[in-house]
Amino acid sequence: MKITCEVIKDLLPSYVDGLTSPQSNQLIEEHLDTCKDCREFLAQMQEDVPAPAAIRENQKAIRPFRKLKRRALTAIGAAVLICVLLFGAGTWYYTQTWMADSSDVTMTTETFGGIADFRFTPENKNHVLSVEISETEPYTLVITEGRRLPFQKSYQSSAYYSLTFLDENTIAGLNGETIDISANDTLTIQYQDQVQTLSLSQLAQDSLENPLAEEKDVTMSYSQNDQGQVTLTFTPVILGVSLQVEEEGTNSIRIRQIYNGAEEPQNTSASYTITFLDENTLLLSDGSRQSLSETEALTIVYQDGEQTFSYESLRTGSGL
Repeated sequence: MKITCEVIKDLLPSYVDGLTSPQSNQLIEEHLDTCKDCREFLAQMQEDVPAPAAIRENQKAIRPFRKLKRRALTAIGAAVLICVLLFGAGTWYYTQTWMADSSDVTMTTETFGGIADFRFTPENKNHVLSVEISETEPYTLVITEGRRLPFQKSYQSSAYYSLTFLDENTIAGLNGETIDISANDTLTIQYQDQVQTLSLSQLAQDSLENPLAEEKDVTMSYSQNDQGQVTLTFTPVILGVSLQVEEEGTNSIRIRQIYNGAEEPQNTSASYTITFLDENTLLLSDGSRQSLSETEALTIVYQDGEQTFSYESLRTGSGL
């Protein structure tokens, strides 16, 4: 039976691998004896197939790389596990909170316009504070401390709490309701090492009282008329407040600021008038007279300091 070269070439790969039957081998070999082209094709195939020794050498050469691959996969798995454990430990570490010690907290209180504001600041700049309000005791605060996350660029480390007083006996609730307070009611602040109590009535009085103005927030001007009257006018620098002059004794006045409501008054300034009868005598507001010594002076009291002017400088306007 005549077999074409195309059929023989299709069988040669199996022949080289020893997969053909004895009958097929006989037919292939008979064809190869008479066909130079197929013999060359077979020779080329046999050159491309590596010898068993070469195969063993290649396997030996790649064996270390297989071990390296296994080691790399093991190392990657271990690294992933370590990262997961570190992330879990870090999350636990930075989410832990505890009741703060009073020595680790600075509390400042500001009272104005019927509002008492409390600010709690941590001594440790890498910590943050929070205020927790007791569900059963509405005026009991628990100060807790925690750690700041290291990747937080900007954060608010302090905690705040405020009370709004409608009058000395009434607090405005969060939902708009009014809450009556008595002289015995207190605001309780709990720390790890101590409990601090503040009288709500005293806080109400302090917040409803007009505070002294700061000197930097006031501009004072001087004027004098022909009748010997000297007028000191105090004008607020900041918006939303008016000023009030309060006499304190004979030679002292206090400058208080009043927080304006929704309607801004037309005149927010305050003035104080001194009437000189002569260089040594003052006419007081009640009609009485006050003799002046050379050392007597008028003291103007602010929240952050005092100014003192001799009556001689006020009478002549020198140095003002």
